[in-house]
Amino acid sequence: MADKGSRKFSPRYRRQKEADEAESWRSPLGRDSERSYSPKTNRRAKASLAYSSPEGRAFGQSPSHRDRLQRGSPADRRNWRERQRDGQKHDNVQSWREKSRIVRIESCLTKKDVLQLCSEAEGTDWDLKESSVSLKFRCDRCKVYCDDVSPALGHIRERTHRKKAKELQKLTLLLNIPPPGRAQCLSLSSALEGVVAEVGLNAQDLKQRQSILALVEEVLRPVLPDCQFRLYGSSCTQFGFKDSDVNIDVKFPSHFQHPDVLLVAQEHLSKSALFVSVEGDFHRRMPVVVCKEKSSGLICKVSAGNESACLTTAYLSELANLEPQLVPLVVCFRYWAKICCVDQMDEGGLPSYCFALMVISFLQRCKEPVLPSYLESVGLPLSKLKSFSLTGVEKGHVLWVYDQTSSDSSQDKVKKGKCPLVFKVRSPSVLLGKLWIELLRYYSLEFQIPEKVISVRTNSDLWRDLKDWPKKRIAIEDPFAVQRNVARMLNSQMMFEYLVHCLKTTYKYFASPSKSTAGKLSSSSQSGRSVRAANHVDSVKRSPKVDLKRSRVRSSPQSAEELEDSDCVIELEPDEEEDGEDEEDEDIELDRSGCDHSGDEIFPFEREMSDDGGSDAGDPEEAASLLNKPKAELTKSESPQTAPEGFQFVFSKRFFSNGKPPVLICSLCKSDGHLKQDCPEDFKRVELEPLPLMTLDFLQILNEVCEQCYCDFAPDDVEVKVREHILQDFETFLRCQVPGAKLVLFGSSKNGFGFKQSDLDICMTLEGQDTAEGLDSMAVIESLAKALRKHHSLRNILPITTAKVPIVKFYHTKTGLEGDISLYNTLVRE
Repeated sequence: MADKGSRKFSPRYRRQKEADEAESWRSPLGRDSERSYSPKTNRRAKASLAYSSPEGRAFGQSPSHRDRLQRGSPADRRNWRERQRDGQKHDNVQSWREKSRIVRIESCLTKKDVLQLCSEAEGTDWDLKESSVSLKFRCDRCKVYCDDVSPALGHIRERTHRKKAKELQKLTLLLNIPPPGRAQCLSLSSALEGVVAEVGLNAQDLKQRQSILALVEEVLRPVLPDCQFRLYGSSCTQFGFKDSDVNIDVKFPSHFQHPDVLLVAQEHLSKSALFVSVEGDFHRRMPVVVCKEKSSGLICKVSAGNESACLTTAYLSELANLEPQLVPLVVCFRYWAKICCVDQMDEGGLPSYCFALMVISFLQRCKEPVLPSYLESVGLPLSKLKSFSLTGVEKGHVLWVYDQTSSDSSQDKVKKGKCPLVFKVRSPSVLLGKLWIELLRYYSLEFQIPEKVISVRTNSDLWRDLKDWPKKRIAIEDPFAVQRNVARMLNSQMMFEYLVHCLKTTYKYFASPSKSTAGKLSSSSQSGRSVRAANHVDSVKRSPKVDLKRSRVRSSPQSAEELEDSDCVIELEPDEEEDGEDEEDEDIELDRSGCDHSGDEIFPFEREMSDDGGSDAGDPEEAASLLNKPKAELTKSESPQTAPEGFQFVFSKRFFSNGKPPVLICSLCKSDGHLKQDCPEDFKRVELEPLPLMTLDFLQILNEVCEQCYCDFAPDDVEVKVREHILQDFETFLRCQVPGAKLVLFGSSKNGFGFKQSDLDICMTLEGQDTAEGLDSMAVIESLAKALRKHHSLRNILPITTAKVPIVKFYHTKTGLEGDISLYNTLVRE
């Protein structure tokens, strides 16, 4: 038996030691237990070096496999096989491992930061020239490994590293903001209630909207006698503003046609003296007739047959009546979105009711849930969510249907029931200010927006893989049409990054306020200003339209000093790697404390604002205009409200976006930099010149051109026969691999509209089965790709299982044709 003393020099022991060392340099951001990789010390490590990734990996997959980052001496890595065979010079290996240390430099910005980390690694003051300790340097953010300090210092000077290091420092600062105190929550609650009272809908506003519905019904009832007129949207849910549109839907019987209803409505509303500016907007997904009610000046939008919107409105209205905290939270969240210009669909933003669904989902998932989740109320696991759907609302309950398509035939295939919208036993009410801060923290730091789906059906983590949705931007599930992403209008990455930026900046502002600004306001009142220490709600009304002519921010010395002292304005850019943003701050250890914010000097106000690309906050005088106004001229929203706590909260764009301008996204061409009304590709803006009369000579030339194009580009008979031969060859080959496989050509290969060398579109079916019901399409496509790789004439086999219709792409080497094989493609039958 080998000597036990030499056991620690064995390769197995070294690998185990490396796995233990990995736990010591675990990133403070890698705290998501579901997604981080943690090597177990009680099992044998694999041949590759195992370590934990700060970005989070699935268990059993070390980041070294992908990143190709390895620890240890390069000479040891080259000679590890010889070392295992003859066991040479173990003493040298041990000596090297005792001297070698890994220094993580992902948060370093200066040479001083690197030297400080080196001193901490050695335990004493570290000299760059005299130290004999072999230090290795690692940057996990940039995935860079340096064997010496010189390349490490060169790396931290790179622009990409500096950007990521600043983002890491800002994220670290946000994660360490302490929970708000009771005084802060009370003051913020008062501020939010003031916002709701000023911009939200009250009972008189709702009554006014009901009267507008009665006017529309009075005009259209004689010409649409069998139709039902109903309000939907914010006019019913109370989630809107005083100037929100009035949405009216016409429910028509089956003998009416949808276009006829809208045309009749447009015609008679334009003739009525009660409404002005009547226009038809029939080019959108849900066509509407837009008009303005003359007495109130409110915009009315009349649609027809919008059942989905009415169903969602009934659900939101019932919740708003049962849960008192929901309305103020949604109104404030929507008002925040309006100030930040992220709530306009025509400009690439989110629909207004998306913010209501986000608030409801948060209230179901917070530490002390305010609202119940429906899947868990029924007692079903997350694996049954695909068969669980909501169908309606009835007297404080939501109706649900569970379709057990995969269960035994002895049981009922369809189950129906209802579950309460709110808890039967109410827990103690949580302060509105605390819920507001937790809402901002949840979506800015804890919830993995690019990875998960926001859903009100369950409070479990709904990953996008379960719904086969792409991992892009934000996904919000429609509660009654679960296959529809209601946030799909936000299709610009720049707009998404701006949204995340505003969420983080707003959370920093509300979660870490300062009383110093309130004190300065109090002292300024002695010099003639009628402003005192206040719980101040400055609800600055911002138009959703963007003014491109607004000047850059230039803060006056006084306002800059106040904002810097208040410690509530920093510039936050969205992290490029979202994996680190969703984690909690329980295991994090930081040098800078979040309590006194002593580390905030890395975010000086003037530097951040001058480095930004622009702002629409206006001139310096505009920023301080509220302080200089006489008391008699202050509006209700500008008038300060005295509070003993002395906290000050201002609903202003300069605090929510930190001077970063919103992104202009055209909803027509999906490009940035302009809006739909200024789009150069809008066919309505193109002025067509009148064409001359058609002559016989011109017709003859045109006929000859068309005939020549057909001769030049259409496939000949030989190519058609070649395609049929390839199809028969594939079918014969696949029948040996997949019994019962049947292939059919479709598309341009069969309809005669294709070109020469057009792609081969092939549909595969199985004999004895008419549909793909019961088949695992992704598994079949994977096995099909595996079988096609054995064919000698095919190359570049690529299975695509995430598409709506899974396919296998290929390249036919003998003919140069590209093609794809789909499974039970419905296009074949049409």
